Amino acid sequence: MIAFLDAEMTSLLEPQLLSLALVTLDGREHYVELDLSSEAGKPRRQASSDFVEYDGVLDMWGLVPDSTSTPWEMGRRTGEWLLRHARESGTRIEVAFDYSTDYELMEYAVRDSGLWDQVREVVTPIDAGALTGSPEGEIAAEECFRELHRRGLARHHALADAIALRAAYIAVKALTMQMAHATHSDAFRQLAKHALQLGFDEAWLRTWMRKPAFALGGRPPMDVLNEPGGLEVLQDIIGRIAYGVYT
Repeated sequence: MIAFLDAEMTSLLEPQLLSLALVTLDGREHYVELDLSSEAGKPRRQASSDFVEYDGVLDMWGLVPDSTSTPWEMGRRTGEWLLRHARESGTRIEVAFDYSTDYELMEYAVRDSGLWDQVREVVTPIDAGALTGSPEGEIAAEECFRELHRRGLARHHALADAIALRAAYIAVKALTMQMAHATHSDAFRQLAKHALQLGFDEAWLRTWMRKPAFALGGRPPMDVLNEPGGLEVLQDIIGRIAYGVYT
């Protein structure tokens, strides 16, 4: 089981937790945010960077019903959510993030609530930044943010960012599976042999296969490879690249 994590914090230099979201691969959501009018919330708001205070982060407070919490409640509700889903799935939960401080802040919050000794037994941290930060992941995340505007959510809202991280993971995972299927075909082996004869190694070919190609109207070559006549089309394009017709 995978849950995608994002957190908003007071600042990068001296981070304190402001909000936290978890979204499972099948779309179940958990979101908590600090009551900024409380005794605990006021000093954290004062400690927030100008970016957090004035560039839209705190402007999105109160968009998710029943999410306002004390720091203790944020940790407790998060810990209980993780424990419940671990029980229901019967397995550990991989908590995926693209910024390690998000996981650390989650851990501190759950620890302060008294549940960390239980939660640590059912979670595994996964740094997904390298995977989801790929061009394919970034494109999927941007498309996700456009869809989230219907819910009034935008980038730098923890729930929006967690949902976008999930979208990026799904897109990259699907692309990886598609690429694996393509590169295990006879057509790919023939294409790799052709590319090698023209001075291109397989590493170059694998990278090229994933990128949108101008000569294909913006389609990536791996989408074309196993279509009727696709191998011949790609062989011709690689030949043109070798002779400087395409770049």
